[in-house]
This record gives sequence, structure tokens and C-alpha cells, in this order.
Amino acid sequence: MQGLADYAGRLYAEPGMQELLLGLQDEAGQDVLLLLAACWLGRQQRAADRALWHRLQDCQWPWQQQVIQPLRQVRRTLADSDGPRELYEQVKACELAAEWHQLAVLERLCADAPRTAAPLRECVLAHLAYCCNGLEDGRLQQLAAAA
Repeated sequence: MQGLADYAGRLYAEPGMQELLLGLQDEAGQDVLLLLAACWLGRQQRAADRALWHRLQDCQWPWQQQVIQPLRQVRRTLADSDGPRELYEQVKACELAAEWHQLAVLERLCADAPRTAAPLRECVLAHLAYCCNGLEDGRLQQLAAAA
């Protein structure tokens, strides 16, 4: 079975996926790593469970707030300025390293999630619903279809 980081890298690289995920992040306040984890859990046909999603969100929120978002802000500031390109690339590498690290942490939290016999698409959508706290956005349907 493919690990979360490998799955996330593959899904993120699919045509249009980066724009879809970043749109959900920037316009709907969603966390890309959790969206990718939801798709991965659904593809593995793991049972969607509110307690699991509370653990994932409780783990992700501080890392997102204290590490990833500050790095993202610095990277975006450097991208919008005439700052040194080398510094931009270093900050971008740090941001990506923080995200890859966190995907491994999230995967470990999912290790004991039980399997379900629910159909694959239904399973992905159930995880996305917990992940996004019931957000109604057509892009989640697109994400589930791509998952």
C-alpha cells in the first residue's frame, strides 16, 4: 500500500490538482495536507471517524500555525519582492520539508484506522466531510473524483 507522502506527491502532481487544492486553501480556509490525508484514507477504504479527524486536526493545527504558515508567508513575501532568489528557494525548501515531515506524522496517526466495506468514492467523500467540517464546495467533489 502506498504511503501518505507518496500518494500526496502523486495526487498533487496531477493536472489541475495544485490549483484545486490551493484554491480550497486560500479561498475556503482548508488545509492541503489534511485534504490529501482525507483522500489517502478514503483510497485505502479506512473508516471515516470523527475521533480520528479530531486527532488529525489537533496534531496538524499547531504545526500549520507555528511552522508551515510562517514559512509560507515569508516565501510569498520573497516571491512578491525583489529579494534574493536564493533565499526564496531556501525558504520554499524549508516549507516543503515541514510539509513532508507532517505528512509522515499524520500517516502514523492513521495507522490503526479500521477498514470499511464502503464504496471507494463514498469513503473518500466521508473523510473529506470530516476533514472540512461539512463544507459545501463543488471542488471537494472534483477532489474526490481525482482521488
